[in-house]
Amino acid sequence: MTNSRISAIHYCVPRLRLTNEELEERFGQRQVRSIVKMAGIKERRIAAPGQTAADLAYWATRRLVEDRKIDLAEIDLVIFASQTPDYQIPATACVLHGRLGLSDRCAAFDVNLGCTAYPYSLSIAHGLISTGVAKKALVINAETLTKVIHPEDRSLIPLHGDAAVVSLVEACPETSGFRGFLLGTDGIGYEHLIIPASGMRKPRTAESSLPVADESGIVRSQEHLYMNGPAIFHFSIHKIPEVINQALAQFNVGMEDLDLVVLHQANKTMVNQIYRTVGVPEEKQFYFMETVGNVSGPSLPLTLAEAWRQGRVRPRSKTLLVAFGVGLSWGVALHEWPEELPPAVVGPVEPEEEILP
Repeated sequence: MTNSRISAIHYCVPRLRLTNEELEERFGQRQVRSIVKMAGIKERRIAAPGQTAADLAYWATRRLVEDRKIDLAEIDLVIFASQTPDYQIPATACVLHGRLGLSDRCAAFDVNLGCTAYPYSLSIAHGLISTGVAKKALVINAETLTKVIHPEDRSLIPLHGDAAVVSLVEACPETSGFRGFLLGTDGIGYEHLIIPASGMRKPRTAESSLPVADESGIVRSQEHLYMNGPAIFHFSIHKIPEVINQALAQFNVGMEDLDLVVLHQANKTMVNQIYRTVGVPEEKQFYFMETVGNVSGPSLPLTLAEAWRQGRVRPRSKTLLVAFGVGLSWGVALHEWPEELPPAVVGPVEPEEEILP
């Protein structure tokens, strides 16, 4: 059976920066500094009005294609993973397919998943490639989560930013590429991270749009993102170390066999705690949230792209990719890089001034 591997990654972040100083003016110094100390975030990139996750994905993909001189006629699969699509119908992957001018022999579909979207979408691409359905895929993870957070929600605004990442995944010999996936879900906890009025279960009404302050003074409406912070934190620091150890046993590797362990960049405190519990040596850790924030699904591939750019991805090295969050869900992927490792794409790219239709 054919294997698959990540051949290139590129990412796009919006031009607009939201700094801690600006947040202190909005919410007060004490509130912001408390969250910032926990999160390890100094600024976030925020999508402009009218700018969507698909816009960011378009620019990331265009630059990747130009840099790697990819023949778009060879792309036969596009997976767009996002919780902030352009439309409910049709799939945003189809919209991007048309904007990029891809072949009519190219399959395109969406995956509706947030924090864990990267290992899930990689596993889908790998399955289709390994069975011969596709040969060369664009796995796109993009979010403009800041658009679904209430502007007065002092608990979430300091944490989140927007971004898009595109990964080129293609067939390869079994000497490199993916060595295993582990995916899981605890759907009992789905209400801990949710936009209540956002689908058919609870349709939007005039009442659902009204902002309400909870007992701690956090303001949001039923049409904005809600997070039960303590429940998510407890789930992450207790369940995810267990999942990582389960994955290592399933993949038949030990920590000593890994060169890099990349985690979803939820916040610095959470990531540090997971690293400590699992016993990941400092030289195998990597962080990239300080200047972009928690960007949900694109967080893991964006961090991997930056690790590659900074020389932390090396020929024949093994990287463990770990994501966790909304659902509640988790995903782990083990990737071995080839002997002939291409250089990282230089970047990031920022979108052009105009907002495309």
